[in-house]
Amino acid sequence: MDFSFVSDHLALDFAATLTWRTSYPIDLLAEPADLAAWATQARLTDRPGHVSRAALDRAQLLREAVHRTAVAAERGADAAAADVRLIRECARGPQVVVALKSLGEVERSGGIDEVLATVATKAGELFGGDDRHLVRPCAGAQCTRLFLDRSRAGNRRWCDKLSCGSRANATAYRRRKSATLPERSET
Repeated sequence: MDFSFVSDHLALDFAATLTWRTSYPIDLLAEPADLAAWATQARLTDRPGHVSRAALDRAQLLREAVHRTAVAAERGADAAAADVRLIRECARGPQVVVALKSLGEVERSGGIDEVLATVATKAGELFGGDDRHLVRPCAGAQCTRLFLDRSRAGNRRWCDKLSCGSRANATAYRRRKSATLPERSET
């Protein structure tokens, strides 16, 4: 499985591993191997090692706490104390270690516990800093991804211009096109 990293923040990309939350949710972290694949594709660790069902359960709890906290940040509301506590507790563990191997090459080491601690730390940095004001929801019709709007004008609408943006533009084009077509008369 290929994961998408378009939110402009690791913690928001992690929260997006449960997609289409309001219509037909798809859990991209359904199996322990999925979490290992995400950790590798996120470039957090080169070898995540064995991922247990318990680790996957912890990851899903963290993911949902991050998502709820991001939604609160986007709305300018207070985050739930339990979610803040969970993110803080997860961040207390040892982090992924990044070591220079040679010029242009690093080695990322750490198992899933270190991956989750690193994700939680990144989430804490996001929600504890000014970037929390940049959290936006995707304007895609069914998309529930959150992203950071770092656009100069602060008007980014879609999580990804190539997916949700393209779909929205194609829909608008079809709507305009059908509105300008003359009606056919039957003879």
